[in-house]
Amino acid sequence: MDLIRDVLDKKTVDRNGRELGRIDGVTLLVRDGSPPQVATLEIGPAVLAHRVWPALRRWAEALEHALGIDEGRPVRLSVDQVLNVNDQVKVDVAFGETPAAALEQRLRRWVGAIPGSS
Repeated sequence: MDLIRDVLDKKTVDRNGRELGRIDGVTLLVRDGSPPQVATLEIGPAVLAHRVWPALRRWAEALEHALGIDEGRPVRLSVDQVLNVNDQVKVDVAFGETPAAALEQRLRRWVGAIPGSS
């Protein structure tokens, strides 16, 4: 498997088919005398910002913090949770079990508070 081609930027769905976001980063476990192993897959704007320009990560993290959506960010998925990888990455976790659910609920409240949005 080509990790970058087959995983990075792929849509991620939970066990029920609900979208979690796209894989923005991959963390590797590196030990002396052993080949690197994939540790986690990461989803979140700060991770994507780091790929674009490392200094942007701090700005994205500060914005998440200012909006109160930084808890549990970025979303980290263990490779043990990956069920399959094809045109999307399916993971054995439910959307409601991730910090992405809290973010969506907060965004729904903000948008719902805009006059005429209902």
